[in-house]
Amino acid sequence: MGQDPQQELRDLTTVHSFYLELLESNLGHAVPVPDDIKNAAAAPENAAAVIQNFKLWLDVLDLALTPPLVRDALKSLPGFETAHALLRYFISKASQRSGDRDKTDCIITYLFRTPAPDKPAAWQRPEVDSSYAFISQSSLAFESELYRALGEVPCESMPPEHVTLLQEFEYLYQELEEFRHFDQIIDSGIVQRVRELKQSLAKSFYHPDSLANMAVWNDVFGRKFDELFHDAAIQIKTYAETVQREGGSILSRVEGDITVKNLSEVETKQILAEDYQFAQDEFRKVSKYKKAVDSKKPVRIASPLPPRGPVGPPPDAPPPPRPTIPPPQISTNVAPPPPPAAARQQAAVSSQTIKAEVLAVPPSQAVQNAVQEGKIHSSRQAIKEHVRSSDPKFAAIFPVKNSKITLSPAEVEAFKAEYQGEKSFRADFANVLMTVVAYLSRMVVEVDEYNQKAGSAYLWKPHADALGYLVSTLERLSMEAEQVMAVARARGLQEKATALSASLDKLKEYAKTVSQTLQSGSHAT
Repeated sequence: MGQDPQQELRDLTTVHSFYLELLESNLGHAVPVPDDIKNAAAAPENAAAVIQNFKLWLDVLDLALTPPLVRDALKSLPGFETAHALLRYFISKASQRSGDRDKTDCIITYLFRTPAPDKPAAWQRPEVDSSYAFISQSSLAFESELYRALGEVPCESMPPEHVTLLQEFEYLYQELEEFRHFDQIIDSGIVQRVRELKQSLAKSFYHPDSLANMAVWNDVFGRKFDELFHDAAIQIKTYAETVQREGGSILSRVEGDITVKNLSEVETKQILAEDYQFAQDEFRKVSKYKKAVDSKKPVRIASPLPPRGPVGPPPDAPPPPRPTIPPPQISTNVAPPPPPAAARQQAAVSSQTIKAEVLAVPPSQAVQNAVQEGKIHSSRQAIKEHVRSSDPKFAAIFPVKNSKITLSPAEVEAFKAEYQGEKSFRADFANVLMTVVAYLSRMVVEVDEYNQKAGSAYLWKPHADALGYLVSTLERLSMEAEQVMAVARARGLQEKATALSASLDKLKEYAKTVSQTLQSGSHAT
């Protein structure tokens, strides 16, 4: 049974009044209205005859109104009569235009966030870290409220493939929970992916089941987005203020073409007030500015401390040999040269001295870090090329200087896979696994170079610095790996979690040896 024509006409009249008031307040003048629309409410007995013309006219007005205008206007309305009329109008219309979907999004999000004050709330607003079971309960409770608001508006059942699409939200919530910085949201492309999911639902988007899921997602994601956006804006503006307070020019460059003036001009309220479709460039700018500011923060491998003893031998004395680092317990083709005997006979100096000497941050630390990251990337690419071009029998054996690394089956598969540009769990898993192997490869290379030059005056230092960088950034890599393992376990992929854990443990074990040997170098004189 369809909607009562009299009720539908009343809804269209309410929507029309809302649209006219909104347009006239923004334009500053009256909007000309066709005569048959003006007289529609005066002849309710002919409702069925005028409804079609009314809908065509509202279609025109819809093109003149943006979703943010509707969103902001709803907040100032008393009661829910207009919001419910708008809801019934858009669900009956079931338009495939993105602007109509976005307005419907605004309406359902408003209704979810503002339950009726005169009765107990049937649902609670979940937090980002709420369990998916709790999120589902809120969605089901709000779905019941939507059915009550729709009344006699018919709703067709959803096809199975669209029901399956809605299940993607469980994984989107898991991904959302892991975001800690605004640029992560932008880089992940999650906003566009959700928009594409909504578009893929076609008319099923307007089903109460879909709308309930969308409303909860919009609420949870919106709060997380705003929180991280404001955090990024504060960091950007604070950096700009600090530069100016310390005498820097507002036109000085932060990175590339980004100036301090650009950072100081970020306006959060103005950007958030825009429709996302029109504000995307501004969001990307903020993400870019945030990365530029982060790159300027001091990154210290170890804080250099003043030496408490002599920092080196007298000018005329020959430099002492550096302690050598044993090769990894993986496997070796050629044994590295044994450590010089003289290295074991040196007297001790302060460990703080060697940290300051070897691991102190150079003036251009950002450049040095970029160089080290470039080497890690090159190592990763070299292993990928080896795995893909070698005979399958030998793909797992990667030669590194005088040693070799034996890759696990999971590591081989990660290097064989092609997930570039893909935003998914399998891409994250392969990416972090390849990075773990690349770290180990880099350590093996630098250890070999360090051992060969341990007896020189200064040639050992670049390799000690490189090893220091690898060891100091290992914690960051470990955290990324732990996050991926947590997702794997949550999805029942214990085999993947175990494989990544084994690779990470192998790397950490060798890193301990590297770290201990670097520290023992502080006892050479």
